[in-house]
Amino acid sequence: MIVKPRGFTLLEVIIALGILAGAMVVLVDNQAMAVLSTREADRLIMATNLAQEKMTEVQLVLEREGFGELDIEENGDFEDYGAEDFRGDDLLLNLSPGELDDFKWAYTVRKIEITLPNIGDMAGDLAGSGYFGDDKGSEMDVGGAPDLGDLGISPDMVSDHLAKFIREVRVLVWWGDNDDETDQVELTTHIINQSGVVSETGFGGLMGMGG
Repeated sequence: MIVKPRGFTLLEVIIALGILAGAMVVLVDNQAMAVLSTREADRLIMATNLAQEKMTEVQLVLEREGFGELDIEENGDFEDYGAEDFRGDDLLLNLSPGELDDFKWAYTVRKIEITLPNIGDMAGDLAGSGYFGDDKGSEMDVGGAPDLGDLGISPDMVSDHLAKFIREVRVLVWWGDNDDETDQVELTTHIINQSGVVSETGFGGLMGMGG
């Protein structure tokens, strides 16, 4: 007896096509997520490099112009990247035209604010933690240690004095709308003016403290 081969029914073809379509959707979705992740990683790296460059620019401006009495807040885009006054012939980033259109920056230069701790409380915490050694800590009487306020030194006095020498610099670079403040890079450092001169003219001895 000859058995004729049975063909696929319409239902089987439809099911097979449905499985194939489902698999293609998953593959395309995974590929799209991979492309998106790569794009976001590239933007993060770019923003980090731009923030580092902007931090260097701010430090050079402070070195040239000196510390002023007022805090500084500036913002902008990278339309003129490569044409800055401080830059030499070499660029840190090799860019294609329009590659920085989606990036923006902002920076602040602020006086620092100091909150003075209670010396007695600090000494007590250190003694209790064994910082001075168990035997030594148990013998120490730190209850009467004076606070700086008892010595006539207020937080404002310390802040006003240190403000002549130190500025906090914050640089923010972001891309897109950044509504949830996740598509951004922020760097913070402190700059020292060794001369302690606060004026509109330049000063020598600028030093970065890291951040």
